Amino acid sequence: MCMALIKTLLATRVSEEEIVRRLLTIRRGLLETGYIREENFKSIHIADLEWLFVAYDDQFFDGLIREGLRLKGAQLHFRLSTRMTKAGGKTTTFKSAGGDARYEIAISCGLLFDGCGEEDRQVTVCGIKCTTRLDALQRIFEHELVHLIEQLCWDASDCTAARFQDLASRFFLHRSHQHQMITRSERAATAGIRPGSKVTFVFEGKSITGRVNRVTKRATVLVEDPDGLPFSDGQRYRTYYVPINRLSLVPAPIVDVV
Repeated sequence: MCMALIKTLLATRVSEEEIVRRLLTIRRGLLETGYIREENFKSIHIADLEWLFVAYDDQFFDGLIREGLRLKGAQLHFRLSTRMTKAGGKTTTFKSAGGDARYEIAISCGLLFDGCGEEDRQVTVCGIKCTTRLDALQRIFEHELVHLIEQLCWDASDCTAARFQDLASRFFLHRSHQHQMITRSERAATAGIRPGSKVTFVFEGKSITGRVNRVTKRATVLVEDPDGLPFSDGQRYRTYYVPINRLSLVPAPIVDVV
């Protein structure tokens, strides 16, 4: 049912200059018409993802992705995730008991907003250096778009496989299927906060001290409490979920060696 799209995918050869021109056209269009109005945007809307999808489909695939979805009777939804802390994006196929398909592209807000600060290290997405959040958003979206195309045409997608990497390279100049973005765990480690670290934080006006058990979107801090839950070390703890920027590291005591 997606033969026209498959033929386009297999036969299209576009020069690097033309690809760059199309990507810039999409970029300028989003900045002019979307909720995103600056390179290092501070807010994003699902409508921005919907706009990007149509723009990429028109610029690179002559609307054939939308046509493939229509022929399959499948819907495509977009989601902005605040819970994805390691993956920049995720494309999922949902199938009903009757075999009908529904697709979803999710983009991680946390990874986008945690990177591209003035003092942050270089962010790389798909093997391409990204100096702004809009750079990173476009590369992530392109990566997920290739996943969608493969799932739509061949019912399976693997970004480590040759077909995926060929499509990503020919259409979007991607050099890798991997991303090197700044995670919450990395940012916490930079501040010296990692599992086992002793930290303090303020809760309901009181200063509380505990140890970090895990770092994801927030830090999981265990605080000794006789009324808390028992743990394997024989102690009882109350669990707190604290944003990393609200934690203060307790320095290790200085021990004089005689």
